Amino acid sequence: MTTVDRASPVPIYHQLKSLIRERIELGIWRPGDRIPTEHELCDLYGISRAPVRQALTELAQEGLVTRRPGLGTFVHADALSATLPEVSIRAMGSDPYWPPVLDYIGRIWNVEHPRQRIAFNVESVAYDGFYRQLNAAVGRGTAPDVAIVDCVHVAELAKTGYVYAIDEVNSWLDPQRQAELYPAFAAANSYDGRLYALPFRADVSLLWYRQDWFAQEGIAPPRDWDDLRHVAEHFSKPAVKASYGLEAPLAFPGGRAGGESTVYSLMPFVWSAGSDVFQDDVVVLDGPGTRRALAFLRDLVAQGGLSLPDVTFFQWSTAPWMFAKGKVAMSLGGSYETDIIMDASGWTREEFMARVGCVAPPAAPGGAPVSAVGGTSHVVLRQSKHPGLVLDVLRIAADPDAVGGLFRSRFQNSPFSAFNAFLSSEAEPVLTQVSRLITSGRARPSIPEYALVSRQLQAMFEAAVVGTLPVDEAARRTAEFISVVTERRYVRT
Repeated sequence: MTTVDRASPVPIYHQLKSLIRERIELGIWRPGDRIPTEHELCDLYGISRAPVRQALTELAQEGLVTRRPGLGTFVHADALSATLPEVSIRAMGSDPYWPPVLDYIGRIWNVEHPRQRIAFNVESVAYDGFYRQLNAAVGRGTAPDVAIVDCVHVAELAKTGYVYAIDEVNSWLDPQRQAELYPAFAAANSYDGRLYALPFRADVSLLWYRQDWFAQEGIAPPRDWDDLRHVAEHFSKPAVKASYGLEAPLAFPGGRAGGESTVYSLMPFVWSAGSDVFQDDVVVLDGPGTRRALAFLRDLVAQGGLSLPDVTFFQWSTAPWMFAKGKVAMSLGGSYETDIIMDASGWTREEFMARVGCVAPPAAPGGAPVSAVGGTSHVVLRQSKHPGLVLDVLRIAADPDAVGGLFRSRFQNSPFSAFNAFLSSEAEPVLTQVSRLITSGRARPSIPEYALVSRQLQAMFEAAVVGTLPVDEAARRTAEFISVVTERRYVRT
């Protein structure tokens, strides 16, 4: 249940009135039910009796409740006899994928709840300015009901106090559904041990490869760095390169221009080599695994044509675009790039599945392949007038029975394992492979300072790839900077 916010400019009685109305509209309190007494409401919300009386009086005047002296307050018999006004749920996001999904969810809700119809009103914002505009809206008191965010920003939003923890509003996940949420996505959407966002779209970092070309050349996709170097050397042979019209064997975002995609694509190299950014709240990035990974990435660019020399200038969409255009045989990126590849190539769904394969980012020799997990999540803003209703509507997107077909048609995966029952390895080979990678995937650090950490990691990869710093110094400087911006201890391992 939501709480009354004493710091809000909205009068306490009006907040309580909205909470009671919402529970009636959602059917939690049905016609004839007795609602909590004035004394119980005072205790429940920690407020005085005056605003409780005012809220109940106005609800009685509006015909939603009936007050019976000596017996209590009851939901009026005709409270839900008429269709309630359509509720507009305001959403803000930068992902063009989501408005059609929200419309789909809204249609399902309206069919199942004909007397409590909703409509999503989505404000699309450019990604670069999204969080600035969201902060501004909160400051003006005009925040949306729900924001569609990258899960790496959930902890930051949670710390600001802008958004609800899910259990503050209701227990939206039953035990079975909660058990189906992959652990990496639970971690990525939590802060201080509480879930603050509803993860709906699941993505993983991976290596795209042209499986039709690989089959023609008799080459298997790479599993480790040695394989990757061997495959890149094969596709860099003049005759092979010319036959496919390649500019280089491999592309990837390699610096600050690629933004978060650089970290998403390249951190698996650090992880598989045995290093990480944090361990037990200590900065441990400056370790042998990091230095080993940076040296390997530098070699890919420096070693004559295995990768393009200008990867540090690549935007987040450059590598998948080059892959789609047949300019490279492999591309490090994420499963979210499916739309870019299909749009840029002009391939049909069948052509895409026949030509494109994906595997986990190649691991350090002797290490286990690991993917970074990420995706789109929904956070409910504290300024929402209908937080309970918003969560009830959005829970539809966590139900594979409701959205499984839509997700499959759009080449998207769910963070819930039950979605796997809808997949066929023959009909959806890419989705099936992505689901396998999700199982062993790893979340990036779920901390409020992540945006600052990410910028330091981007700069580290860029410095290592272009050789502006020795790999040892790049790792050390980055670890020291991260220690400062996160106020965590730094240890060289």
